[in-house]
Amino acid sequence: MGFSVTAAFALMMIACLIAFGVVVNVMNNNFKMINSAEKEKLKLKIQKENTDFKIVSINATNTTISTYSLDVVIYNDGSTTLKANKFSILIDGVLQQNFTYNSTYFFPLSYLKISLSGLQGTVGSTHRIEIVSGNGVAKFAEYTVS
Repeated sequence: MGFSVTAAFALMMIACLIAFGVVVNVMNNNFKMINSAEKEKLKLKIQKENTDFKIVSINATNTTISTYSLDVVIYNDGSTTLKANKFSILIDGVLQQNFTYNSTYFFPLSYLKISLSGLQGTVGSTHRIEIVSGNGVAKFAEYTVS
């Protein structure tokens, strides 16, 4: 009776140690992933706080009876270099897919010209534009087609 109890206890202890090792390994991996996500979140937060731009000018020119083209010039006030292809342009709440820009990178203290064409509107119509950078900073403005 003495040996079987000792052997059973030893097997149970070994099983518990293996299970504990697995649990510790899984928790360690989860803590590493959480730590990595927190670092990335902080990096994005700092980048967003250092991002600022302003709309310098908007030129909406009538091209046909019911369409117009739009040229927007923005200035990078922040200290973050932005990618022009990561910007989102909304006209009257509608996301615009086809826009062009004069530079791939939008460096600090520089200008970026964004052009759109074939937009629906007539002379004298008022519209609202929203420009959103890749990291979520948004600027709004209203303009009238001339």
